[in-house]
Amino acid sequence: MRILGIDTSTKYAGIAVLEDGILLAQSTMQFMASHSEKLLPEIAHILEIMKIPLETIDYYAITVGPGSFTGLRVGISTAKGLSFVTKKKVIPVSTLEVIAWEFPYCKYQICPIFDARKKEVFTALFKWENNKILRLKEDSVLGINALVDWIKEKTIFAGSGADFYKEKLIEKLGSKAIFPPLIYSVPHPGIVAYIGLQRINEATNGKDLKPEYLRKSEAEIKITLSTSSQDKV
Repeated sequence: MRILGIDTSTKYAGIAVLEDGILLAQSTMQFMASHSEKLLPEIAHILEIMKIPLETIDYYAITVGPGSFTGLRVGISTAKGLSFVTKKKVIPVSTLEVIAWEFPYCKYQICPIFDARKKEVFTALFKWENNKILRLKEDSVLGINALVDWIKEKTIFAGSGADFYKEKLIEKLGSKAIFPPLIYSVPHPGIVAYIGLQRINEATNGKDLKPEYLRKSEAEIKITLSTSSQDKV
């Protein structure tokens, strides 16, 4: 079984191909240009050099958020297009869970963090027990002080937001806060594909795929505020 994993949730974008749990190819890049300009050409490039015909991909796995609003739209639109063309299903994956899977069998809690701006973070809480990853907190958007209230024991903080809020977390949590090298803060597409392999039963038609923003985009907020102001006139 072949799964194509895609991630565009951060400033990085990645593609990976997994066959029966074995990684065949993986590409992760920090795109200086828009994801929309590079994603499809990179997918085509990976499949071409590995001599993997698109029609031999059985499923697509895609991060649906939280993360960059623009990046998620590009990735999900691409997955929908591929699903439509090949008539193959798509498996949605939480970006935060991808980060947690980068620390298999870790004895500490794992708290992925992405900066959500406005002094808030996208976050969740996981822990490995009995060789399985358990979700302790659902994907959320909250202030850093509210996040600190979650933490009662030593915890690994990873993700772009972990580095951004590192000093604040150390100030609040002291030795309870553990920070791995920054390379573990990037969602790896091979893990996206691997999680997809575990979730085949959650595969959906591409047209049903939706991003998990967790909150409204700036454009939506402006529209809501504008509509509210007009209603008051």
